[in-house]
Amino acid sequence: MSQPRLVGGRYQLLTPVGRGGMGVVWRAHDTAIGREVAVKQVHLPPHLSPADHARLRDRTLHEARSAAEVRHPAVVAIHDVVAEGDEGPWIVMELVHGRSLDQVVKSGGPVSPEWAASIGLFVLSALATAHTRGLLHRDVKPGNVLLADDGRIMLSDFGIATRAGGQPGGGPMGTPGFTAPEALTEEPGRPAGPASDLWSLGATIYTAVEGVPPFSRSTAMATHGAVMTEQPRPPQRSGALAPVLMRLLEKEPARRPDMAMLRAALRDIAEGTAAIAPATHSRLWIVPRLPVYASAATVIVAFVAAVILILTASFTSAVPTAAVAASTEPSHTATKPSGTPSPAGTATPTTSAVVRTPGEFTAIPRPCQLLTREQATQVVGKYTTVGVEPTVDCAWMRVSDDKALTLHLTLFLYERQGDGYETKLAEEHVQGASAMAESQASRTGSGTKHGEVSEISGAGDDAIAWEVWETMSTTKKDTVRAVFRTSNIVGEIRLARNVPEEPGLRDKAEQAVRYLAANLDARA
Repeated sequence: MSQPRLVGGRYQLLTPVGRGGMGVVWRAHDTAIGREVAVKQVHLPPHLSPADHARLRDRTLHEARSAAEVRHPAVVAIHDVVAEGDEGPWIVMELVHGRSLDQVVKSGGPVSPEWAASIGLFVLSALATAHTRGLLHRDVKPGNVLLADDGRIMLSDFGIATRAGGQPGGGPMGTPGFTAPEALTEEPGRPAGPASDLWSLGATIYTAVEGVPPFSRSTAMATHGAVMTEQPRPPQRSGALAPVLMRLLEKEPARRPDMAMLRAALRDIAEGTAAIAPATHSRLWIVPRLPVYASAATVIVAFVAAVILILTASFTSAVPTAAVAASTEPSHTATKPSGTPSPAGTATPTTSAVVRTPGEFTAIPRPCQLLTREQATQVVGKYTTVGVEPTVDCAWMRVSDDKALTLHLTLFLYERQGDGYETKLAEEHVQGASAMAESQASRTGSGTKHGEVSEISGAGDDAIAWEVWETMSTTKKDTVRAVFRTSNIVGEIRLARNVPEEPGLRDKAEQAVRYLAANLDARA
């Protein structure tokens, strides 16, 4: 019997669990950390010229980097990207179990309008996070919405993600019937923007509640033609969702609702406060049937960009928690004080009494100016500053002796959403970082160990930190990582030292976070 292949010197391939047009997904064992992961083997077309092969590989790597920019409790970590020989890249990510919305509808029939609206709210929060980073998803569809076994709702597959207004590099433009008209043509002066993702979300919600896509035809070409020239099938089961869906599926992007309007409309429907039009339902999935999914076969959500946006969005109004989590309890509405982080990986709404204030920041302050000379010296010692991308990050480096120590800061701005939701997106960034770190905590391997996540008191609105210890054959590296938030700006730091020992590394990192958060708050 042949030995399992070892990719990148550490990922032991076990069994293939999924296949698609772009490659094979494997369940694998990370021998360095001691955990199961999903590894996508990207297949590049064999007929490509060497130049085209190189361009496609570069595009794949670009997509992985783009996906990694989206920080959210729903983001599945991209652990690694490996290129070996002439093969396509291997994308290493978290292993996730669940079923897609497409599978759920095909096996169990349409979902209720209220539940479809709740799913839409979670996906909308994921898209808002991506759009604030300047990224478009470009392939929102039921097959890319995952209902995880642990109750999370996820948006997957940023495989053709691109910058807003940019081109996806000559690849596929999306899925027939779920790609907006402007994304099919990409006319000069009319590039696809965030509204195209909202069109796709409308087609996805329509399919969930109606049981069939709004424009499906017998061929892809005919479906594209219907999207471009015909009206969607009149909704029969959507109730109060019907006018919202018809607005989302407008041909002209400017006629579709924006994020804030859509969020308010879906929220009212999810809560049951919208006027519901008469409809006949021969078969609807309702909230108490959610436990069916808990025993679903494993689905590995893997894609070229290797990201899953798992939604834990806390809405400005309460949404029934049973509508988004596998639970045997009756449907009920839960409330939660605003600003209280949800446990990692959960989807906990907030009370409807909360009135959000707009984010305080409209631009990112220069990161290298967020520590005074005295503060930086106290943390790092005698230092030099390096701004890799000086508008968003800075590094304070001590290189004058053999005790190398570097403090690296990166800032993320969540732009105003029109309804104060940018602050919630920033909160979710911190929660997502915490969930990612906790998934790695206490996992030991041959060279790496991750410590437990803990809160940092007196540092902005939210702040967490954890330690990572790495021991290679000849070197040892200790790092304290931290994430903090002030209003709608999030900062991530790494304080790293190489041998010999650097006393009080954790204390120095926490002090740096307090300094940075206080100085950032003073600029609000």
